[in-house]
Amino acid sequence: MSGRLGDLNEKQSQRLQQFKENVKDVMTAKHDDHTLLRFLRARSFDLKGAEKMFRKNLEWRARMNADTIVDTYTTPEVIAKYYIGGSPGYDKHGCPVWIFPVGNIDAKGLVYSCKGSDLIKFNVYMLEKLYRDMEEQSKRLGRHIEGMTYIMDLGRLGLHHLWKPGIDLFNQVITMFEQHYPETLRSVYIIKAPKFFPLAYSLVKPFLQEYTRKKIHVLGSNWKEVLLTQVDEAVLPAFWGGKATDPDGNMTCASKIQMGGDVPKSCYLKDRELSSKNLITKEISRGSMIELKYNVAKPGSVIRYEFKTHDHDIAFGIKRVGAENEKVVIQKTQRYNSHMVPEDGEVILDEPGQYVVKFDNTYSWTKTKTVSFFIELLEPHDIDEDPQYQVDPDKIENLCLYD
Repeated sequence: MSGRLGDLNEKQSQRLQQFKENVKDVMTAKHDDHTLLRFLRARSFDLKGAEKMFRKNLEWRARMNADTIVDTYTTPEVIAKYYIGGSPGYDKHGCPVWIFPVGNIDAKGLVYSCKGSDLIKFNVYMLEKLYRDMEEQSKRLGRHIEGMTYIMDLGRLGLHHLWKPGIDLFNQVITMFEQHYPETLRSVYIIKAPKFFPLAYSLVKPFLQEYTRKKIHVLGSNWKEVLLTQVDEAVLPAFWGGKATDPDGNMTCASKIQMGGDVPKSCYLKDRELSSKNLITKEISRGSMIELKYNVAKPGSVIRYEFKTHDHDIAFGIKRVGAENEKVVIQKTQRYNSHMVPEDGEVILDEPGQYVVKFDNTYSWTKTKTVSFFIELLEPHDIDEDPQYQVDPDKIENLCLYD
């Protein structure tokens, strides 16, 4: 049994009735059986777990003014212009379709141009709009609609999207979604996944519940055909394999779907400084350097870094120790004015071996430098094949989810 209304076994029906009794002190008219069952399914019909989740959700909604946010919220201008996503309509099951052109987002630009709380609140606003849309769709169709179909286009995803503060914020949104909008997904379809997708997914996977992971499908070269089994061609924008366009012929239906883009630096907040948590701070004496060594076992691993200095510049570079101890330059050592603007980046490592990250102050014979940094080695995991969609493995590098 699915655990949805009309498809409950005897034990699930009993748990629903008991759950209603347990939370009757905080229930309102909007908490129908469909809503209560979402929380029960999210906790595998464990009454204590579902009740704890439900009560925490009510407290959170009160803090966020979630019940009124659709009517009272004003989207900050930079988010309205440069965030991504939108809905072209409904899938063949009547569920809202939401398309995310993920590779188009300038996460760093958005984070530097507004508060993290602004981005979280905007996501609450959009989710509440989708919920209202589902309520109206349920009335139109005469049956309950509570699932959403997501299409995530990773076509322009690059290593810069692994920027840690941006990933951290994305995971905050995922956590919020899991805790306060449980059992909302119908399906997620990921298309145009790049070679480093398994590594990128490993940064997100710990924040996804198991029932959510099972709804994620990473599609291969036949992604257009698969999407059209779920979304009518008259609804799906032409850019993603359908036939829908804007009146002016725009194939992405940009009037409905925000396509993102680079945020101008003129939008950045003054004195905005963002650093990863748990920075390590070291003093580098005049004429000296520090080296950090990383043993890389798998090709396709990534080193991502962020650093800043106090008052003065510093030189930074990355090398690999090759055969017979020769040093292979991965990122040329050069001086950075990181006391003025924090530096960050990602470097893909094509070969296994030992890599050396260097902060170099040997050029300075008078000044000791203080550097604060965060450096992380990310290694790809093995790929698990998803049996739901099989395509020719010679036509695409990464097809499926992995553990």
